[in-house]
Amino acid sequence: MEINFIGHASIFVKTQDCQILMDPVLWDPHQEGLFDICPQREVIHENIPEFDLLIISHQHLDHFHIRSLAYLPKTVDVLIPEDKLIEDCLRQLGYSHIYPLKDFNKVKFGATSLLTTRSENRVPEYGVIFADASGVFWNQVDTIVSLNTIRFIKSRYEKINFLLAMWQPMLEMNYQMNMSLNFPDSIYSKILQTISTIQPQAVAPGSNGFRCIGGSAWLNKILFPVTTERFCHDVKNACPEIGNNVFPLYPGDVLTFDGGEFSHLKGKCPFVHKISDNREDLDFSPVRVGNEMIDNNPDNYHLDEMKEAICKEISVNLPKFITKNRNVLFIEHCRWQVIYQLEIVFPDGSKIWNFDFSQTEIQAQEGRNPLANLFTYMTASSLYGIFQGLKGWDYANLGGYYRGFQKLYIPTPQGITKPDEQERISEPLALKFPYREVLKRILQNEIAQWSHENNNRAKPQEPRTLMMQMGNTLVKLAR
Repeated sequence: MEINFIGHASIFVKTQDCQILMDPVLWDPHQEGLFDICPQREVIHENIPEFDLLIISHQHLDHFHIRSLAYLPKTVDVLIPEDKLIEDCLRQLGYSHIYPLKDFNKVKFGATSLLTTRSENRVPEYGVIFADASGVFWNQVDTIVSLNTIRFIKSRYEKINFLLAMWQPMLEMNYQMNMSLNFPDSIYSKILQTISTIQPQAVAPGSNGFRCIGGSAWLNKILFPVTTERFCHDVKNACPEIGNNVFPLYPGDVLTFDGGEFSHLKGKCPFVHKISDNREDLDFSPVRVGNEMIDNNPDNYHLDEMKEAICKEISVNLPKFITKNRNVLFIEHCRWQVIYQLEIVFPDGSKIWNFDFSQTEIQAQEGRNPLANLFTYMTASSLYGIFQGLKGWDYANLGGYYRGFQKLYIPTPQGITKPDEQERISEPLALKFPYREVLKRILQNEIAQWSHENNNRAKPQEPRTLMMQMGNTLVKLAR
């Protein structure tokens, strides 16, 4: 079997004797002009092969794209859920061979068989299983899969060779509805548990490969809590029996399999080309929604001196401090396999470092890490002020010059484990520059500054009665 990845939820499947197009979105932008496929791709429309079946999984506009459906041949057989809206739109476009399907309906096409799989999210929608002599492929699409559904599938198919999994615990409306922007660990745990229960031979992240554009682009910081790389990493830990059969599929990629043999052919689709990899646009950063962090250097530190001091502190001194205290201050960082990403915002741009606590030798690596799970953003001048003993952590935090969040967990076959709510993992910079020590330096500087000025107003010492401690009471005797 061969699966050509067009982008997001759009795939072209070649079985032993059948060619199938599913959820075609062939132009960008889509979803009423809100979304682009990400990574960015080009579809060469005239090169799309002829196909025998067209499948629509559900009515959402990132799966049911009218412009694409208007372009495609209308004589093809179309499989849809029992949704009159979809059917009416297809008939208006000129399609006539339309077949609404229920949960667990079977379709036979020569030696190829299809089975619709139930979703607990009753849009209505379905996933689809494709089976031929080469094996079994389950496209989960956006469906929520119950244990009973998995049991039913396993009673029909001894093995799922390849699962295109629902994988992204999206926070679509959380900001707009004043809901939590914390990492949705319970939802993500269920996603990994579902995959572990299905026990496929191979997995790829499926339907979720788009980004918001234009006026809605700010949502990219909060919609997608998991990177593709992190999902693939987590599946390998949650399902160790899968081994290396976890494939990040991007537009233009092809996956083929025959039994238990898999080939990931990057960029080999003849009708889709990946243009650029702009997935950094989707990096989850809920503390930066609405207001970018800006360093206007209010104390007018010398920019070059500040840069040199900060780069040395982060690249040289901080790794030495971590190494020295690895088995004392950083026990929990190592236990929870922290990958710490630090971004310092300078007046003329920003610089990113990351530290991987799962490594034997922890170094400062420049650039973002898509597996990162502990994040700090800080202005350069506030950090430099802490170095100099001129500013403290209250200045950075209360002034909005510091922001941070974490999404710490360890995936297992039973779901994910995470630190207790009270067990927040400390910021490495805060361990190197402890709050009380920084505060002490600030107070000493202020004492030096203000006591000299006020000494000129000091009054001569006069005899006085001392206070005495009597039990739990302080007593000052009257004169």
